Amino acid sequence: MAADRISKELAESMPLPPFTIEFQKVKFLLNQKAVVKNIKKVPLNRELMESIERDGILSPILTMPSYYPIAGSQRLRALLELVQTHPEGYTFKDIKIEVHKFEKDWWNLFFLWSNRKEAERVCAIWFQMAELVWKSKYYTETTDYAGIEMTHFERIGDMLKWQHNSPRTVRIAKDDS
Repeated sequence: MAADRISKELAESMPLPPFTIEFQKVKFLLNQKAVVKNIKKVPLNRELMESIERDGILSPILTMPSYYPIAGSQRLRALLELVQTHPEGYTFKDIKIEVHKFEKDWWNLFFLWSNRKEAERVCAIWFQMAELVWKSKYYTETTDYAGIEMTHFERIGDMLKWQHNSPRTVRIAKDDS
């Protein structure tokens, strides 16, 4: 699913919730509470890490308001590995990444549904569709500098064993009536 794309024209016709565009250093992102708590659960995509080591981050990432990535968790995981194990890891900490950050936790409305399992399923679909539309709109690089298609790394990531659920901030509105 992560490697899927739709045409830019179709993506442009699809609405996305508002987001802000920022440029953040890797060390800032890796120190965010939700990232610290969950990023090591993302499997390491070694081929992607090698590409990042060689070429850097070529496309923006999409995050929740907490800065946890919706699109870009594998890249952030690879950066953590580079920071921790690379002889010059400190240089990776200072790289600035373009971050598209959703302004609010738009998906929380699904958790008003009384069936928690169904709410989680629908929320997961929402995240996948938001990621699909966003990547199709905002990923400008289709290959790294070695000519490897970016979707190649995403297909590898889809085959890795994932051990986490995306952290969600669930705020259930209280009905005071």
